[in-house]
Amino acid sequence: MSIKRKVLALAVASALSTGAQAQQQVNSEGTGQVLMFPFYNLENNSNTFMHISNNTGDNKAIKVRLMEHKNSQVVLEFNAYLGPYDVFPVALAAEGNGGAVLTTDDSCTVPELGTANGNYSGTKTELADGSTLRKQPLVPYLYDQDAESSIGRTLLGHAEVIEMGVVAESVDVSDCAAVRTLWASGAWSTTPTTNVTGPTGGLSGASYFINPNLAYSMSIDVTAVQGWAKDGVNYHKSPGTGLPTLEEGSPKAKVGDTVLDYTGQANASVLATTALLASTSIMNEVQIESGLAAETDWVVTFPTKKYLTNGTTAGAPFTKVYDGTKADNVACETLSLAQFDRETVSSNGSGNFVPASGGVAGDLCDAMTVVSFAPNSALLANDTVAVGFPFQNGAARLVAEQAVPADNNGVVVKGLPVIGFAGTRIVNGPMSYGYTAPHKASNTITSGG
Repeated sequence: MSIKRKVLALAVASALSTGAQAQQQVNSEGTGQVLMFPFYNLENNSNTFMHISNNTGDNKAIKVRLMEHKNSQVVLEFNAYLGPYDVFPVALAAEGNGGAVLTTDDSCTVPELGTANGNYSGTKTELADGSTLRKQPLVPYLYDQDAESSIGRTLLGHAEVIEMGVVAESVDVSDCAAVRTLWASGAWSTTPTTNVTGPTGGLSGASYFINPNLAYSMSIDVTAVQGWAKDGVNYHKSPGTGLPTLEEGSPKAKVGDTVLDYTGQANASVLATTALLASTSIMNEVQIESGLAAETDWVVTFPTKKYLTNGTTAGAPFTKVYDGTKADNVACETLSLAQFDRETVSSNGSGNFVPASGGVAGDLCDAMTVVSFAPNSALLANDTVAVGFPFQNGAARLVAEQAVPADNNGVVVKGLPVIGFAGTRIVNGPMSYGYTAPHKASNTITSGG
């Protein structure tokens, strides 16, 4: 998982029914039905690699979804079909002014990667070893009416993978022609649930940020959620529908020993996922030592934000609505920042921090933000929130006062839904290297009375 969480339970009702219904949980073992990749970056000649693994003996149907950083608008999604113990690797790289997905893997995707897609068509290249390199550009279609509609928005973002179900052994998922025929004119064209049963989990993810020019890389933790799927529900959907989404999962979440139940509430599944990931406080190390030419960035991603900020009113815990008519993102959330050296000497600065872009004091505005403590970005991102750091090394702490709405039992989880990590780059003579650390997070659960 991306964040190590500590739950502070205050005045929680002791008699909470767990029931038999599925409950969303972050799986510390790293496998699940939903995978959340908190970050990719293709700016400044950077690459990001994502591997999706099926750790079961079943065939899996999955939805792969890449989203840009400002408002989590989908810039590419497709179905993928993984055989038992299959690994599906993809690379992300710049393509012109935007980004693209590349792979030489033979795992079946629908649509086929490397094929036509309007003004952003893919390519297929036969390599010397006999493999085929498939390249599919990312697209701005879902945000091209925004004031900030550049293809460059696709260069920075995050991703999610949702298991749609288990495909019967009678379907050969390695035969891509047969799989695509099922969608074009076969059983799946009318009844996608044919020979597919509900999700069971067992997916895992791995990710790496690499800059070849500067010769360093960083690993990226992936958050795995188990128990997301409702019991007995088949989620197998055709490509191009934008489904399934996080809105369709279980309305229950288990945080520590507490079960939250949002059954019957608007955005029930999203509230469950939001409560699951809610953090009142995230803390991590910062290193900007001049003798090491050290730089530290934090990645702070709100994976459920778009579901609660794209309407006419914002849904808690978020307080502002996304407005695409403005070039600067105004869907901003205020957090306080405290900074410490390694001897716990603290500096609160102004109490809040100011983003490098957007012009709104004290806020994190984007769905995925890179917070930069050094003059330069360790993750080579252009669009960062620059906060500075008064020490050579130490730690920092972000605190959110927002709260998720009370569940059906009056229980409130405080904080914002966060996944992410701290990434540090150090230069040692002609060499450089990078490392990451998961955020240490805590939340507060109280009775809503």
